[in-house]
Amino acid sequence: MNEVNNACQLCGSTGPHEILSVREMYFGTRELFEYFSCAACDTLQIVKVLEGDELMRFYPSDYYSYQVAPQPKIFQWLTSQEDRHELRTGGRLVGAIVSALPTGLRGLIGTHDASGDVVRMLGQLGVGTDARIIDVGCGGGALLDRLARVGFTNLFGADPFIEADGVTDMGVPLMKRDMDEVTGEFDVIMFNHSLEHVPDPVATLTAVYQKLAPGGVCLVRVPTTSSESWATYQANWMNIDAPKHIVIPSREGMAKAAEKAGLRVEKTFDDSTSAQFIGSEANRRDIALTEIKSLGDMVKLFGLKQIWDWERRAEKLNRQGRGDQTGFVLRAK
Repeated sequence: MNEVNNACQLCGSTGPHEILSVREMYFGTRELFEYFSCAACDTLQIVKVLEGDELMRFYPSDYYSYQVAPQPKIFQWLTSQEDRHELRTGGRLVGAIVSALPTGLRGLIGTHDASGDVVRMLGQLGVGTDARIIDVGCGGGALLDRLARVGFTNLFGADPFIEADGVTDMGVPLMKRDMDEVTGEFDVIMFNHSLEHVPDPVATLTAVYQKLAPGGVCLVRVPTTSSESWATYQANWMNIDAPKHIVIPSREGMAKAAEKAGLRVEKTFDDSTSAQFIGSEANRRDIALTEIKSLGDMVKLFGLKQIWDWERRAEKLNRQGRGDQTGFVLRAK
């Protein structure tokens, strides 16, 4: 068994930690990258962080989060009805029906980003439409436009990987910068599947602490090793996403990281879907995620009944706090 004595980025333990070799299976290059699972808190992290051109080849200009694909008007309307229902600002009939669907099925009518159930989370947190919100790691700003369409008026995006400062189709300003370079204070700071791409999460959360307005909240949505999927699939777990995901926290690890930054975990929202099983089983079969282009491809590979069973399984795991994706709600201690 290979081991390493690197310090865990979240809890600081030097192990020794067990090393796991993981293939790049998003694009399907199948290159091997070494990760280690923290012996103390079970946080998973890459042994050698890629930098510069070596890293950027895994973030091509057509990478999904940079591209805001035009959404059919009917899907856009259905998504907005669902969002208004979750925010209690409308959508009482249609929005209620859409909201009752399983998470994975709702994803089929949602935006082509990683936003998932974030609007539902904001609604449950009682975030008002005038709140100062920044989405860190916003990509092309699809989620920000989704929020703008349902009435949010004070939105900003920041992402060090976008080409330049700009605005979204809905006029939301986007800044090419890291969190520690952002000025001002915010009522809500969001990381929607972006913090796992950061080499030093504690430093980033410390910058969050410094920029949160009094009573503000940070919503960190990430994959987590405190899940059935990590325990089951290990190196084939789709949410490792080597080598782009640098630090994938356990629930304990996130709590320790938040504490170091002057924050505390107030609650969590699990929003995993059947994708955890579809992607991980595809990895087991040596199929790259970019080779699965449609629902038809999924059905052909696994069958409709299996996908439905996985969706129900994902819902059950979310209720048990064992989903492989969760939203951590952080507030100042």
